[in-house]
Amino acid sequence: MNVGPSGVPDPSAIVARALAAGIILSKPAAQALAAHARAVLAANERLHLTAITQPAAFFERHLGEAFEGAAMLPEAIQGVLLDLGSGNGYPGIPLAIARPGLTPVLAEASTKKAAFLREALAAAGLAHGQVLEARVSRTVDVEDLPPVAVLATRAMGGWERIVPKLVTRLAPGGLVLIWAGSDAEAIMTRTSWTRLRVEKSRSLPGREQSKVYRLGLLS
Repeated sequence: MNVGPSGVPDPSAIVARALAAGIILSKPAAQALAAHARAVLAANERLHLTAITQPAAFFERHLGEAFEGAAMLPEAIQGVLLDLGSGNGYPGIPLAIARPGLTPVLAEASTKKAAFLREALAAAGLAHGQVLEARVSRTVDVEDLPPVAVLATRAMGGWERIVPKLVTRLAPGGLVLIWAGSDAEAIMTRTSWTRLRVEKSRSLPGREQSKVYRLGLLS
């Protein structure tokens, strides 16, 4: 993997990793993702945005795993992408760049991290996106948003309780993407999850116990 002096992946490496997941990414899109990664690493010491700083691990865990999820979304999907507990902008920003019909809404309760996310959206050329500075845990927290086309969350505490509560905010045909460990499948059989069904899952490379799940609404 090619990285620059700051540990930021080279755009050509980003294009190649996206293609390995099934995503065709333009060079400008890859450059936008490199700019986002650069912003995360530059602000990390101040904001503690990620504990993963070794270049290869950063690249795979943040960009590679986001591409694995993006590949599970239809290419022509459009509408609001709500990234819960966005923090550093992963996976929301790569999802929005890989599927440009999506408008990212990055939900983050921390004021400092929310301010960073506004800068990150600009750095990634996603000026049409927005940051929802709130701790989203109930339908009322997102009632001002249009119906959500994609609800995404990775490593957000309490996701197993929160996601089912937000089902009513999904648009018709709306999808849920969840990056989670081996306990996820048992969680998704709980009574509170009966309005959702797992449609697809992908194992995450190099992480035997972790997958990204795509769920849809039961008709």
